[in-house]
Amino acid sequence: MEINAAPVAEVAAARLPRTSTARFWHREGLLLIPFLTPALLFYAVFLLLPLAGTIALSFTEWSGFNVADIEWVGLANFEELGNDPIFWQSLRHNLTFLFGSVVLKTAVALLLALALDQNLPFSNFFRGVYLMPTVISLVVVGIVFTLVLSPSLGLVNPLLEAIGLGDYTRAWLGDPDTVLPLIIVIDAWHGFGLYMFLFISRLIAIPQDLHDAAFVDGASGVQDILHITLPLMKSMVAMVVLLAAIESLKMFALVFILTRGGPNHASEVLSSWAYFQGFTANKVGYGSAILVVLLIITFILAYIQVTRFQPKDEY
Repeated sequence: MEINAAPVAEVAAARLPRTSTARFWHREGLLLIPFLTPALLFYAVFLLLPLAGTIALSFTEWSGFNVADIEWVGLANFEELGNDPIFWQSLRHNLTFLFGSVVLKTAVALLLALALDQNLPFSNFFRGVYLMPTVISLVVVGIVFTLVLSPSLGLVNPLLEAIGLGDYTRAWLGDPDTVLPLIIVIDAWHGFGLYMFLFISRLIAIPQDLHDAAFVDGASGVQDILHITLPLMKSMVAMVVLLAAIESLKMFALVFILTRGGPNHASEVLSSWAYFQGFTANKVGYGSAILVVLLIITFILAYIQVTRFQPKDEY
């Protein structure tokens, strides 16, 4: 049985005359200002202003040194994108990261959450273990895996040789055939823990009565998961997919530390190519245009989630 309780403030306002209600909400608004102002200032200074500046610079040509040298070029930077093969290659890599990383993170996180929800021995211990990679800096992760996968100093090639698989040794991050899959796996290893906890929080919120009723009706554990648990996880899965997709589109630190976009742009993504254009080639306007394209893709994903995958009351 559901009990809907209106907020205390609304109940109090409803009992007041119209003029008193307006005065009530005015007083409540004044009380909120000191608490909201620091967050709004932080949001404006560190997000809105840089965002507006990037969009404005995408219509200019600027070397990044002297503000007086900024020259308005209109849509010229976006026209240049159409003739830039590295831009299209980076976009394909971003889409590859998007689908590969999202599928891998979501699948691993969901399977582990379902396993840990069964109250198996040491479940709480493994929850902490699986969360540990998420709290490690991506810079540290990149440096560690660079050393592990190094053909001269790493651990992977000597291990393969020791077990008789020396024919499979290679320069893992220097091979165009392996560099993208490796970065996807490393990124999934780093990020699945957070999404696992989101799934666990949703599993905990599912009423136990639903599971008990299913078992009384003769359902097995697998049937309970397929017909009770997973249908009630749809909104959380949609949210996790969106978060993982946006996170994969923002991928920069891992690519920059591991490969710098190499070999021969085989792991280049939009953010790393924009960084190269802005800070190495001194084409700040063109680099900003690349980031605007990335912003548009991210906005489209967010719009789809907000309009099509809104959380609903599922039980």
